[in-house]
Amino acid sequence: MTDTKNQSQSYHHGNLTRVLIDTALEIISEQGTKDLSLRKIAKRAGVSHAAPYRHFKDKNAILGAVARQGFDMMLRQTEKRIAKSKGNELDHFAISGLSYINFAVNYPAHYRVMFGTRAENSYFSDELKPESIPVFKLLRDIIMVCQEKGLLKTGDPQEMALAAWSIVHGFAMLRIDHHLPDQGMDEKKLRELQRSVVLTLYSGLRPE
Repeated sequence: MTDTKNQSQSYHHGNLTRVLIDTALEIISEQGTKDLSLRKIAKRAGVSHAAPYRHFKDKNAILGAVARQGFDMMLRQTEKRIAKSKGNELDHFAISGLSYINFAVNYPAHYRVMFGTRAENSYFSDELKPESIPVFKLLRDIIMVCQEKGLLKTGDPQEMALAAWSIVHGFAMLRIDHHLPDQGMDEKKLRELQRSVVLTLYSGLRPE
């Protein structure tokens, strides 16, 4: 956790928004989102109870900021991995799935907020709906290019993207919630299992 002196310096330089988001993520990692409040965030960050309200109107506003940050991070990491790849678009398809799972494993607090329950008056705006976020559009665009090149079977790319997303999301949740059959396997075996899941999915979408 950032010490009080460093926090004061950060606030002085106008970084309170970032500190509040980071503090919210600390609390979410420990306790989830149910009991999160701006008052708790302020207390943990060492600022007045009123300070967060100058940046976020309520709890949903800060959760929305966390979700946006997470989606931006996921997109950048996926694009970076694709840029480093020397394979074709089908390889990019697999990379997008593996990148998705890796993000969930490495940033579970972000991930839980990004895909939290979409209740009425929640923090999810239209820009955070699956069909709106850039990382989903990237996956759909990759599918469309693969279809044009005969690398994947024909079909509605939106539906295929949702199917692919459902598989990797389910596996990601099993990992971060420790529900895999053998959570005692080492990291190498977990990576192999992740790759196997993704490749099994994508092989099912190949042309017959």
